[in-house]
Amino acid sequence: MKLSQSQNIVESNINFNMDLSDGRDAQYIVPMLIGGSGLGKTTMVKEATANVSEKRGVPMECRIVSLAQYDPTEIAGWTIPSEDRSHMVRMRPDWMPTDGYGVIFLDELPQAIVACQNIAAQITNERRVGPHHLPDGWVVVAAGNRMSDRAGTNQMPSHLKDRMMFLEIEADLDDTLAYFNSVGVDFRVNSFLRFRPEYLHKFDRDANACPSPRSWERVSSILSWGLDPVCQLEAIAGQVGRAAAADFNGFLKIHETCPDIDALISDPMGSDIAEDPAVAYAITANLAFRMTDKNAHNIIKYLMRLPQKEFAVFCVKDALSRNKDLKKVKAVIRFEGRPIYNCVLYDFRPYRFDLCNQNI
Repeated sequence: MKLSQSQNIVESNINFNMDLSDGRDAQYIVPMLIGGSGLGKTTMVKEATANVSEKRGVPMECRIVSLAQYDPTEIAGWTIPSEDRSHMVRMRPDWMPTDGYGVIFLDELPQAIVACQNIAAQITNERRVGPHHLPDGWVVVAAGNRMSDRAGTNQMPSHLKDRMMFLEIEADLDDTLAYFNSVGVDFRVNSFLRFRPEYLHKFDRDANACPSPRSWERVSSILSWGLDPVCQLEAIAGQVGRAAAADFNGFLKIHETCPDIDALISDPMGSDIAEDPAVAYAITANLAFRMTDKNAHNIIKYLMRLPQKEFAVFCVKDALSRNKDLKKVKAVIRFEGRPIYNCVLYDFRPYRFDLCNQNI
C-alpha cells in the first residue's frame, strides 16, 4: 500500500487506542509497518503523531526506540538492589514516559535480537516492562524491514506478532513527490523521478548505495553544495548508486538546455513547445516550481498547448503540493475541473501515455 494510506490507518489506530480505557483490552492493536529501507516510515509516524495531536488539541510526543541499537537491559531497565538489599528492583527504562500523551515507536523491530523482541512483546501485548506500565495517554507503533531485504532481520516470534496489524508499504511516486514538494526538495530531482520513476526505489542487497526516497532527498542537499561536476557526480553516486547517478547527471544537462523560463511565462502562446519528452519534463518541473497566483494563468496557457496532456496535470499537481494557496486561483480552479485532471494514469512517461488523450 501507499505510505499515505498507511498513515491514514495509523492515525485512526492512534485515535482509537488512546480512547481505550484499558490498554490490555482485546481491541488494542499495534500497527506494524513493513517495507524497504528509505521509504519514510519514521517520518510518516512522526507526521501521524503531529496530526493526531493537532486534532485532539493535546501535546503529543513521538519517542523513537530503535530496538536494533539497544541492549536488552536498556530496553527492559537496569536492576539494582533495593534499599534494604533484600531483593533486586527493576528501574524504569529511559525511553518509558511517566505521564502525558504520545507514541512509542518501536523501530527496527525485526532487526532486533530475540531477547529484545521478547521484551518488545511485553510492551505490545501488555503495555508494560516488568513493573512499569505505559501511561494511558501513550500508544505503540512498530516498524521494520522485510525478511527478503536481507537487512539483518530475524524471524519475529508468534507471541510478538499476535497483537500486530501488519501493513506492507511500497514506494509510491505521487506520495513521495508530494512530500518532496512540501519540504522543498530540488525540483530537478522531482522532474527526473517523473521521467524515470523506476529509480524511485531500486533496492540492491549487494550495493553500498541504491535509490530510495530518503537517498533522493539527500541528493537534493548535495546539489546545493556547489561542487564541481565530477565531485558532484561522485557524491550523488554515493547516495543512489552509479547507474542512477549517471542517468540523473545526464538529466541535469538537459535542464541546462531548457529555454528561458521567464520568457516562456511572459509569452506562453509564442514560446516553442518541446518535442523531446525529457526536455518537456524539465520545463514543466521548472514551471511547477515557479508557479504563483500572479503567473498561474500564463503557465496554464502554455501547458494547454502541450501535446502530451499528462505533463500539464503533473505540473499543476506538483505546484499545488508546493503551494496549496494556488487552489484559490481561478485558472487553477478551471484547470482542475477539466476531465483530463481526474484521469487515472497508469504510466507517467509520454511515449506510453494512451489514456485520457482528450483536449483540456
